Amino acid sequence: MTGAGDIAPAIRETLPTGGTLRDILTGTFAALIAVIVVGALFITTEYGTKMIRITLAASPGRSRVLVAKAIVLGGVTFVAGLAGAILATPLGERLARDNGVYIFPVSSATELRVALGTAALLATASVLALSVGAVLRHSAAAVTAVVVAIVLPYILMAIPFMPASVADWLARVTPGAAFAVQQTLVEYEQVAGHYTPYNGYYPLAPWAGFAVLAAYAVVSLAVAAALLRRRDA
Repeated sequence: MTGAGDIAPAIRETLPTGGTLRDILTGTFAALIAVIVVGALFITTEYGTKMIRITLAASPGRSRVLVAKAIVLGGVTFVAGLAGAILATPLGERLARDNGVYIFPVSSATELRVALGTAALLATASVLALSVGAVLRHSAAAVTAVVVAIVLPYILMAIPFMPASVADWLARVTPGAAFAVQQTLVEYEQVAGHYTPYNGYYPLAPWAGFAVLAAYAVVSLAVAAALLRRRDA
């Protein structure tokens, strides 16, 4: 980042009209809940209607069915999320400028990383919801579990009076760490409590944070595949 990023914490406290690209993409929160619901319903609906038996009977490998669903769901979510992020960024920046809100500048490469990261975050969350849905076989339970795993940490990190140590832990080990892909300010440091997720700074690098969510999704998908092979439909 440029030198301006080094004084960002002070500016963001003294100048309420300052913001970052992450602030423009706050709609990711609502989109995340939507893809979690869709991801869970993508398989739990079949269990509810017993159509899963027909689906599995038509395929020689149960794991392939789950993987195919994950590829389709993740692919569609990624494309939709990428399109949304690409459209929202210039529109949000223009609206911010028109209202006198200063947005900290970033390079084109950073903008691209944020757009791709946001789309990957949504796609991976949908696959995690699909996997948990396959494990729990119940829509409400699956949605609740994934929301608690991803959305709750995000909300807790967004609380301004949350202790820095707690926010740091949440941003490292929970699926909510994936929001680091939207970070655009300087590299994380712990300085007088300013460098926290609430202020837009994460303890993990952008793609390292996303990797935490990806790991949860991969493990959940593997568990779901194993249970799908062993359990009756």
